[in-house]
Amino acid sequence: MKPRVGVARIRLDRPDGTFEIGRDAFPQFELFERLGVHVQSDQVRAARPERQYVEAALAALEAACTELDVPEASVAFVDTVVPPPAFGLRYGFKGAYTTDYPAIIWVFANWTTLAELRATVRHEAAHLAFARTHTAEESAGHSGPSEDFALAFEAGPPPRPSRDA
Repeated sequence: MKPRVGVARIRLDRPDGTFEIGRDAFPQFELFERLGVHVQSDQVRAARPERQYVEAALAALEAACTELDVPEASVAFVDTVVPPPAFGLRYGFKGAYTTDYPAIIWVFANWTTLAELRATVRHEAAHLAFARTHTAEESAGHSGPSEDFALAFEAGPPPRPSRDA
């Protein structure tokens, strides 16, 4: 089966084109902010990354969906309103998945480099696949069995033992 993948169309109601990502369930943001670390803005807007970036994300999503037997998925690219610093300590998401949009994974384009993109897409696609067969409660957040599944998938298949081992 060849999955259908594409770039998600995000409908925004605010005139300035921004929306909140809802960091309330992640208390680490407040902790790191108190420690002086730059934390990701709660405000984002649709991003328009370069063609190479989009193509790399779509290729990674198609491969992940094929491996996970997911028939259809889209990727939404967003940028934080306040961009991350080029240097120094920072804390934030590279990607996200929410059961509110069950066929969409999210990539924070101004927080995720091209080199990090494949792993980020694989991770979020695994959350999407997990959510297809589990309850919203089991699939919520980046913790518990959904996160365990996503981390294992992101890492790839376990190494095969060699004859020398």
